[in-house]
Amino acid sequence: MKHLAQGLALCFCFALSARGQSDSPRTYQDFPIIVTLQFHAFAVPFHDLKSNFKNVGIGLGTEVSYTGNQKFVQQLSVVWYRNRTIGNGLLFYTQPVWRPGIGDNFYGELKAGIGYLLASRPSPALKQTHGEWKTAGHRGKGMLTLPIGISAGYNVQGSGQALVSPFVSYQLLVVSGYNKSVPVVPETLVQVGSRVHF
Repeated sequence: MKHLAQGLALCFCFALSARGQSDSPRTYQDFPIIVTLQFHAFAVPFHDLKSNFKNVGIGLGTEVSYTGNQKFVQQLSVVWYRNRTIGNGLLFYTQPVWRPGIGDNFYGELKAGIGYLLASRPSPALKQTHGEWKTAGHRGKGMLTLPIGISAGYNVQGSGQALVSPFVSYQLLVVSGYNKSVPVVPETLVQVGSRVHF
């Protein structure tokens, strides 16, 4: 995990220092690198936001435009988070994103999509077999996930440099198949990151 975090930090630093061949301002390009720091919680939306910051993770993604600019894009992301209470998770998801401009370089985002969450158990599970409890292991399970989110960000313009767009995002994850008695549960992600176009 330490090496992965160091590698992501190195890529992010490289992206920030990258220079283009031209002195003209950069515009939107497909397939930027999206690097995020994740804060996960097993909670209903906008309730007890501070609980998110106990469970940290990282994310990596990219996007492609439907219209040739940043107004309507399709994002692809992979997120890993550590949660000692309910278990760690690895989330793969895709979302169409509507990104209207707000003022000069500010923007908002509305997004909703579909994903798959591989969740592990925080401790060995037990199951009853012939009246006796036996260990079932740490192995978790995969669950269908519907991520729905809002974001706000800023496009940092520089002549001849990479276009960098820092953002903050809040995502509700509707997770299905959690268990038999509670088939659908809410989880939340607070994301802080940057989209870097080379």
